[in-house]
Order: sequence, then C-alpha cells, then structure tokens
Amino acid sequence: MTNDVLADQEAMRTSNVTQFERELPLVVLGEMVIMPHMTVPLQVGQGKSYRAMEQAWEEEREVLLIFVSENEIEGYKSNQAQQLPPIGVIAKLEEFIKLPDNTVRIILEGAYRARVLDAVQSEPFYRVRCLPLFDPEVSGMEIQALMETVKQQVDEFVDHLGEVPQEAVAFVHRIDRPGHLADIVTYGPAFEFKDRLEILKTLDPVERLRKAYLILARQIELLKLRQKIQQDTKEVLDQSQREYFLREQMRVIRRELGEDEESDDPIDELRRKIAELQAPDYVKDQALHEVRRLAQQGMNSPEAGVIRTYLDWIIHLPWADEEFPEIRITEAQKVLDEDHYGLEKVKERILEYLAVRKLAGNKMRSPILCFVGPPGVGKTSLGRSIARALNRKFVRASLGGVRDEAEIRGHRRTYIGAMPGRIIQGMKSAKSRSPVFMLDEIDKVGMDFRGDPTSALLEVLDPEQNNTFSDHYLEIPYDLSQVIFIATANQLEPIPSPLRDRMEIIEIGGYTEDEKMGIARGFLIPKQREFHGLTDDQLIITEKSIMKLVREYTREAGVRNLERELASLCRKVARKVASASDEQVPVADAPDSGTNNGTEPPALSFTIDVADVATYIGPERYTYGLASDKDEVGVATGVSWTYAGGDILSIEVLPVRGKGTLQITGQLGEIMKESAQAAMSYARSWAEQSGIDPKYFEDHAFHIHVPEGAVPKDGPSAGITLTTALISAVTGQPVRRDVAMTGEITLRGKVLGIGGLKEKTLAAHRAGIKTFILPKENTKDIGELPEKVKQELTLVPVSSMEEVLKIALNTTK
Repeated sequence: MTNDVLADQEAMRTSNVTQFERELPLVVLGEMVIMPHMTVPLQVGQGKSYRAMEQAWEEEREVLLIFVSENEIEGYKSNQAQQLPPIGVIAKLEEFIKLPDNTVRIILEGAYRARVLDAVQSEPFYRVRCLPLFDPEVSGMEIQALMETVKQQVDEFVDHLGEVPQEAVAFVHRIDRPGHLADIVTYGPAFEFKDRLEILKTLDPVERLRKAYLILARQIELLKLRQKIQQDTKEVLDQSQREYFLREQMRVIRRELGEDEESDDPIDELRRKIAELQAPDYVKDQALHEVRRLAQQGMNSPEAGVIRTYLDWIIHLPWADEEFPEIRITEAQKVLDEDHYGLEKVKERILEYLAVRKLAGNKMRSPILCFVGPPGVGKTSLGRSIARALNRKFVRASLGGVRDEAEIRGHRRTYIGAMPGRIIQGMKSAKSRSPVFMLDEIDKVGMDFRGDPTSALLEVLDPEQNNTFSDHYLEIPYDLSQVIFIATANQLEPIPSPLRDRMEIIEIGGYTEDEKMGIARGFLIPKQREFHGLTDDQLIITEKSIMKLVREYTREAGVRNLERELASLCRKVARKVASASDEQVPVADAPDSGTNNGTEPPALSFTIDVADVATYIGPERYTYGLASDKDEVGVATGVSWTYAGGDILSIEVLPVRGKGTLQITGQLGEIMKESAQAAMSYARSWAEQSGIDPKYFEDHAFHIHVPEGAVPKDGPSAGITLTTALISAVTGQPVRRDVAMTGEITLRGKVLGIGGLKEKTLAAHRAGIKTFILPKENTKDIGELPEKVKQELTLVPVSSMEEVLKIALNTTK
C-alpha cells in the first residue's frame, strides 16, 4: 500500500470525517472480495464496470467496489439489479493502462469500507452514494491474546498447506490492529466467497477477528483429517503391495514344489479360466489385462469387486462358434402346425425363411422378421416355435417402456452398479452364440433425456454391423451375426423409419370365428384342462358353447380373452370336482358292509352346453349380430381399426331446426372432424344437384354423434359413412342395416383407399354384416382376407359416392 493512501486514511480517521458522503463510480465484481489494505491486479470486460474505472481514472481515481455472486452479475449488466449490497470497499486505481494488443492492465488497492446508500446514475455506468467507514481504536489484553492466537493459526495452516512465501507470513506477524489482521487473513485459501463477504460486512474489528478465528480453526481441522485419510490410504496400499509380492513368492515356491495345479489363489483361478476360454484373442487379452490390474491392486482394494464382476461376464459369455443342427423343413412345418392353428401365410413365410437359411447358410445375411398384429394372435409363441423348429435356444427381451439407451447398450463401468445391456444379458442366459432372440413390443420403446433406445437397436438389427456389436460395459466387440432376431409389435407407425427399414414386416391379422373355434378345441381347452387338473371326461365343452363364448363374451382379434373365459369355466368345474371328492369316503377306509366290491366311486363329469355358460360365468358381455333390428334414417354403419383389431362403428345424424350449424360429438379427433366437414360440403353439393331445396341446410342444424362417446376416435376412413348418414337424414331414405362401409371421401365425391382392411372386414363379419363397401383402391388387399370372410361377405369395391348411395340407401321405403 502506498504512503499517500495510508496518510489519507489516517487523516480522515483522526479528523473524524466518517459522516462525509461521497458519490463514486461503481465497479461490480464477481465472487472475489478485495479487502481494505489489499493490492490486486484485475481484468474487467467491456461493460459498465470498465467504463466506471475509465471515468475514475480521469477524476479522483477512486471507485466503490461491491461483490456479488455470479448469477447476480447479469442483473447489473441489464439494469435489473434488485438491491445494492449494504457494504462495499472504496479502492484506489493504482494503474489503468491500455496496452497495444487492446488489453488493459488494472491494479486496484483497497482503502477502507463504505456503507452503500443508493444509486444516483445507471448509464453509461453506475454511480452511487456511499459513506466511508473506519475501524475504531481498540486495545486490551484479551484482544492481544486473540491476535496472537490467530497468528499461531496462520503458522499452523501454512505448515499443513506448504508452498507459502515466508514474506507473507512475516507481514501477518507485523500487523498490530485486529481489524487489519482479520482482513488480511481472509485473503487466504481457507476462506470461501461467502466467508469473505461475511467478514467484509462485520464492522466491529474484534468480532471480525473472532469470525476469522473460527473459520481458520475449522479449516485446520479439515486439513488434519485429510492428512490422516491420506496416510491411512497409503498404509493400505503399502499393505496391498506387500501382499502381492508375498503371493508371487508363494506361487513361485509352489511351482518349484510341483504344487501349482493345486493352487486355490483366485488370481491363478481366473488366469486358468481365461486360458480355457474359447474366445478370440482380443477377448483374452482384455481379460488378462484386467487380471493384471486386479493382481496389482489386491483383492481387498475398492475396485476389486468391479473387476471381478467384469471378468465373470467375460468368462460366462458364449464366444465360441457353434455347429448348427440341420434344418428339416418338414419337421419345422410339423412344429408350427402343432403350436398354431391357421396363420397359413405367416407359416409359409417362416418356412421360406428357414429354407433359405438351410441352403445358403452364412452366405446370405438373414432378414430380421417383425411380426405386427393385434394382441393375442400368437406373435411371441411363433418365435418359440421357430426356436423349437431350429433346435436353438430361445431368449425373449421385453422392450415395452424402455426409455434408457443403456438398457440396450449397457452402462459404462464408471457407474456404480453398472451392468451390460439386455442384448448381452440375453446372450449370457442363452449360453449360445446363435439363439432365437425375440425383441418383444418393439413399438413401445420410448425416448427421453437418457437417450433413444431405438437408435441403439439400429446396430443390433443391422446384419452388416452386428458382427461387431459394442456394449458400453464390455467395451470389446461381440459378434451377433449368428443370432436370429425376431421382433414383435402391435402397431407399425410408432416404429421409427430407420429401424423399420432393417426389418421385414409380416402382418398377422385377427382370427375368424371358425379359426377361434379350432384354436379353442385344439389348443386352449386341452391346455386349461391340464392346468386345472381336469381330465377329458370331467369337463366337456360343446361347440355351441364355444361359439357363444366367442360371440357374446369376447370381442377381440386374438384369443387371449377367450382363453380367460375358458379358464374361468375350468375353475368353476374344478371347484365342484374337488368338493365332491372331499365328500366321498375313500375305498380303503370305507366300512365293510358286505356290498362294497372294492371299486372306486365313478368319476364326476360336467358337460357345458349353451344354457350352462351364463350359469357358470355370468351374463353375456356383448351383443352378437347387427347393431339395429331395422333400417333407420340417418344411421350408417362404419368400421374402425384399433391396435386390438377392428370394430363396427355406428354414425348418427339428426337434423333439427336451426341456422345451418354443424355439431359433432363422440370424442372425435381432428382428422375425423375434418372428414365430417368434407361430408357436409359434399352433401350440400349433392342436394343441389338432386333437386333438394337448398334452404333446407340454412333452416336446419345438423348434429353428428358417434357412439361410444367415451372412446376416442380418429382417422379419415369414416368419410363415406358420414356422408351416407348425412344424405339419409336429408332425404329421409333409411340406410340398410346389413351394410357396412369404409373409405375416405373427397369434396368431389371420390372414394380413396384406407388401411387395415382385414381387421375391418373381420369386425363386419363378426357383427353379422352381409354387404361390405370398400374403396376400389383396396381391391388388391381382398386376396389377403380369410376365405370364410370372402364367402360370407359381399365385398363391393366403389370409386365414387354415387355408387355408395345406390348400395347403402334403401330406396324402397
């Protein structure tokens, strides 16, 4: 500190000029505190603080410093500061030199504290009113003792810390005022920003020194504790090194004695397992590298458990090439027929897939099959059948709800509890390098801040890349090229396009009633009888009862709910059989009445007929047949597609007196609402051409409702159904109740193609519809429909709305 500044401070202190207010440029500094009696070089960016010092250099070279946290500085830059700090430091600019390279060299010297009053200027820099503050003169034995204690603390802190210039320590010992000593000590590394700010705000010099004493005492204790921990750690490491050398000596001695094979040393055991491992050289090299790390650190080191777990994964993963059993297409077809009823085209594609693998072997990269269809149609069980037909292991990984990329690629070993991803986990559980690996519910994979799992699946499902699949945990390539991957999904749309492009889509539609009957007879009923401990004689279910269950107790594309209803019947019968057996007296314990010839009582038998179904499992849940018992005006039957299959959809239109408005209810989506608007526009145009009074639409309001109102509905395929219902309501001609339709409509009355034709026709057939109107563009899809549907449904392809109206409207009434 310069003699001029000291002289100025002494003069102001002795003249008692403590109430003299001053207006000074304001410099806002971040998390650094410049105490009085300190000289500090500084770097300030081009802003208000820079302009304040530039102005001060031209005036009295004095500025007021305030210190705020980093997130508060932005408020001062944008004039959004809420409140000035109560205490600052008046400092003198000792140097403000602009260098040729456009940088500025600044040196500030803290002078004395100041109470910050208020801001008098904010542009182009802040100028504030402040009141200088000086430490009062204090003395006494207690203060001298406190100062000596703090100086001893400084010496002890320097001894623990080291690398502190002795000139700085000597300067501290020469200080004779408590406030000055507290300010200088605060500049040491033991004090954080909040501590220095607290010392700065403390105006009483003795209280200030006491706070500095407490902070120094805490930091010295932390330094002692840190040194103790370092010393203990060093002793542990030295002990581990000693154990390592002793273990190596023991190994040499055992080898000289010929006892090496009987060694139970875990390091030697790991080396032996790695030597016996049938794996590529790069895998063994990585494993041996980890074994060397484990030997150096010792079995008691903190990282030993992580290394052992990693080595266990490498040792137990299947690395060796395998000889594939011969694929027999006839046997594979037999297995598929045993496990699944129907699905002829799906089975045909699977047999083609197996035939190519048999003839081409590894010459051609096999495509990734993806079964897409409603729940309960047998997608997952098809994968099991493929594995059984190929005589390979079967592994299933459910991807539903997976949102973390690490679930596929694994976690890096830097994380606590890290483990490989589901792919590597599946390979370990299969104990084979060539299993049938099923990725279930691939359409339900999500994405969030932890990454996109579908992107990680791109490498897994790409035959050109998966021979060097990289798991974050293993950090070595793993060959997945021999794995047969099969994916399943309920919907195709949620699957990203790059992932969809890597798979061959095989769509599995819903079952017809006859197919459900066959599945129930051949698969579901025998399985449930066995699960519930019943014999074929104890439970007999008639075909009419099965049909009643199909039609009136389930409404689904698959057979999952049908199996539940059959299981319910089996439970009821099993209870009766069990109760009856409790009441019967065993033959061996029965009293000898002279009439018992030693035969057991006859077994109970229950036959479930149509009339018994409701008695066992309650009333019907669905109504089979047409939605209406007569042709109605303003009511048309459409069909909808859901991920669980198809369903019929009634659309009602009611014209009432009004002003030509259109009201739409039934929880419809935006696309379906737009279809209703398009249908309304076409109906107006059609009415004008058909000679209907145009004022009819101006004098009536139209209410369109689509039951069930609680079920969300969307899509453009109800366009012709909406139009038919509207025109029926306007003309008074009823719509045939045995006709269902689907198709998108344009403003000119053209009928455009739709998706999900198979599910929609199955729903119409299930509801007892006789005539089904479909877009002409979908004629190509008729060949995919079941034969029973094509035989019992009259399929009418149309290209315009006029054709629809000729078929759908009952003009005889």
